[in-house]
Amino acid sequence: MRYDVKEMLAGSDDIRRATQAKGPNTNKINRGVLVVIAGSKDYHGAPALAANAAQNVIAALRVGAGYVIAYIPGTVAPIVRMQSPAIVVSALGKENIVFNENIRRAIDKSNAIAIGMGIGIDRRTRLETARIIDFCSLRNKKIVIDAGAVRSMQYTKERLNLNAVITPQDSEFELLYGTDMSGRTIDARISAAVRLSRTIGAVVLLKGHETVITDGRRVKVNRAKTSALATMGTGDVLSGIIGGYAATGADTFEAAVAGAHLHSVIGDFLAKRMGNHIISTDVVESIPSALKRFDVTAR
Repeated sequence: MRYDVKEMLAGSDDIRRATQAKGPNTNKINRGVLVVIAGSKDYHGAPALAANAAQNVIAALRVGAGYVIAYIPGTVAPIVRMQSPAIVVSALGKENIVFNENIRRAIDKSNAIAIGMGIGIDRRTRLETARIIDFCSLRNKKIVIDAGAVRSMQYTKERLNLNAVITPQDSEFELLYGTDMSGRTIDARISAAVRLSRTIGAVVLLKGHETVITDGRRVKVNRAKTSALATMGTGDVLSGIIGGYAATGADTFEAAVAGAHLHSVIGDFLAKRMGNHIISTDVVESIPSALKRFDVTAR
């Protein structure tokens, strides 16, 4: 099937659609609560970056969550706390995340969840992550499933729904769908993403130079102008941005499209200024200036 990619291209209007106006009586809770579940003894930077991304969306545009709490394994929680005073950290497990009563309560009180950044891929972690994803599905919670959590999907028992967005890159997509997407045409990537979305029941964001976002019916393509963001940690920042948009009221498709476009706009801006020497914290720090023009205040 041939697709008219030009008609599907993501743009500034997608960021506007995901942006929620905030009135004078807005507080940090009704702005939206985002729970970030991330980290392991081996990866301590990723969850801090994801939480920071959501917080920066809040400060710049009144789009991100008003309250972000990061659930991190106890052995690395102190390191994450040191990243920023804006991050509220709670220990979840010792060296790797676990599914327990504390996270159940946090999920029930949240507007959205982002899970998977730096969690590791050992079997026990995958099983615990799958239990959390299943719980979110049963509760119809908005959830961004990224990185290690994508690799946990083989252990889930509940069918996902359109409150979930899964963000595989090519190798993770192959694990889910059995198809190697590297080097495929954009038409082939769109068709495969649509089929996967319809199969698993969730929004799919297939990462790449031309990122494909679909809920099985709607399709958007975000075309990046540079590969400067092809560096570790920037995908974790993207998940934090999407989680921030979802927590404030955007549906997961809108949140994913807006997040992907914002991410690439920042990448293009930074590439002009810094070349191919960008790290993930550069992306986080650039969110406010990129979003300021989209500020909306309710009357």
